[in-house]
Amino acid sequence: MLLVGDPQMTDAYSYDRPGILLRISEFYSDLYMHRNYRHLNRQLRPQATLFIGDLMDGGREWSDAGYQKQVARFKRLFKSSKPQYYMAGNHDIGFGNGIKKNVLERFEKAFGPTSYTFNTSEYSIIVLDTVSLSATNDDLESKQRALDLLDRHLPPHPRILFTHVPLHRSPTEPCGPDRQSTKNSIRQGRGYQYQNLVGEHLSKQILERINPVAVFSGDDHDYCVVQHQYGNDNQALEMTIPTFSMAQGVKYPGAVLLDLTSTRQQQQLQQPHQDSFATKLCWLPDQIAIFIGYGCLVGISLIGLALMHGWRFLRLRKQRGFGKSFDEDALPAPSIMAPRPSPIRRATTMFAKDVSDVASIGILTYLACLLLL
Repeated sequence: MLLVGDPQMTDAYSYDRPGILLRISEFYSDLYMHRNYRHLNRQLRPQATLFIGDLMDGGREWSDAGYQKQVARFKRLFKSSKPQYYMAGNHDIGFGNGIKKNVLERFEKAFGPTSYTFNTSEYSIIVLDTVSLSATNDDLESKQRALDLLDRHLPPHPRILFTHVPLHRSPTEPCGPDRQSTKNSIRQGRGYQYQNLVGEHLSKQILERINPVAVFSGDDHDYCVVQHQYGNDNQALEMTIPTFSMAQGVKYPGAVLLDLTSTRQQQQLQQPHQDSFATKLCWLPDQIAIFIGYGCLVGISLIGLALMHGWRFLRLRKQRGFGKSFDEDALPAPSIMAPRPSPIRRATTMFAKDVSDVASIGILTYLACLLLL
């Protein structure tokens, strides 16, 4: 199963930018996610994809008509013939008491319920809507459904919990060596329609009720791995999945491949008395660095052409006596002379022509790559 965290499609609520700049940002962030998702599916061949919330940046802000366009855009970017599962994030429906009924209903209509379970051959997958559970308003329907999931008789298979917001941990708990941020931990913080961690009491309640062997979360945009201790000496690894978008503040976006195919017999041979599964962290390219590389190549090309034409211009001036040509010395001046461009103008024209020739080849190659790759 491919785990995709926080695609958070760039939209009109992402940046305070003029229309054309926003369209360019949307185009390239969409292209980045579409191509990487297609490539990962071709190379890794996952049997399903689970999106860990924050599907779009302004999901909770759009009008109903605008939201439907964004839903169609999302499903076009992440088109797949394999099953896809979705989670709600705070950018999709809001957070806690900020969740609005109509926003919640349209998300569920487009992507399904916010809390649910499904089974694999060896595991029970528990998708829990912790953004709704964090509300103090007990009348919120999505909160009641999440509570019902916690209260029901859960399947006996080993359980893997999925929550958009990471569970509570010590502010000094390190995230491990693969985290990109200089701050090697996720600390509690709150603001408009967000909270960095599920509350301490609620986190404890969730762990003790579900008793998961592992937890997967999103929201933070960076990679993080911690170990939770709960109940009677129980442990659960929590892995926070990095964002899949190039536009969400991390140098290297990523995804995680979760392998749940090992049989119980294999588990007992490998790790007796423990449940085993495999994960593979898949880093994606640093697209901003690629764009900077393009700019550097353009600059090097322009400098190279300028130096070549400058050297040619100085050489010709020296050969012709600083602009006086052989023809002008050898032949008598005609009675009517056509105006001749200055050497500087001729050199500038030749430079511009060479730049145009090089640029046309580069642009055509780039457009071909956009259309064909």
